[in-house]
Amino acid sequence: MPEFYKTQRQFINCVEFLENKEWELAVDSLIELADETEHYFSEEFWLGLADSADKMDLTEKVNYCRKQIKRNEEDIKSKTPFGWTTIKFDDTHFQHHISEKLKEEWATERREKDKVQALITKEGVHLKSHGRSGFLYITDNGKIAEVEFELGMNGLIIYFNSLTNWSLPTKQTLTADEKQKIKIDINNWATKTKNAIEFDD
Repeated sequence: MPEFYKTQRQFINCVEFLENKEWELAVDSLIELADETEHYFSEEFWLGLADSADKMDLTEKVNYCRKQIKRNEEDIKSKTPFGWTTIKFDDTHFQHHISEKLKEEWATERREKDKVQALITKEGVHLKSHGRSGFLYITDNGKIAEVEFELGMNGLIIYFNSLTNWSLPTKQTLTADEKQKIKIDINNWATKTKNAIEFDD
C-alpha cells in the first residue's frame, strides 16, 4: 500500500479490524478507501479483496471487487501495477502513488547496478549515468547521499530539493549544514570535471 493512504481513516480502521480479527470490516474499510478517494487500485488489490470476501461467502462484495478491475480497464485503459494506485485527471493526465517498499526495491537494484558499496570508502562525488538521467553519489565519512539528475539544455539538472537523507549505510536525516556541504562538494566537483550544472532550488 503506498504511504499516501496510511494516514487515511479507512486504512487506520482496517489495521485495527485486522488486529481484532474482524475480517469483514477490514475488507469493507479497504473498499471504502478506494470508493472515497476515487483512485484506481491495482488488479492484485481487488483480486486479494475478492478472494478474502469469497472465503467469507460475501458474494456481493466479491462481485463488486471484480467489477473494479473492469472499471480500471474501461476508465484508464491500462493496468495499474501491484503496489501502485492511479489518479485520473482527464484522458491524458494521470498521477501515481507507489509503495515505499517497491521504491526501496528499485533503489536497491539501482545501487547494485551502480556498485555503490564500492564507493563507501571513496570520498567525493561520483556520477553514475543511466542514459539521460542518473545519480550523483556523494560520499562523506563512510556515508552516502544520493541526488538524482537529468541532462538538461545547459548541462545537468540536479534535483537537490528532494535530498533529505543520507541513504547508506543507514537512512539518516541530513542536517542543514550537511546538506549545504554536499551542495558545495557538488559545485567543486562540477568545476573540477567541467560539468555544467544547475540546481532545481
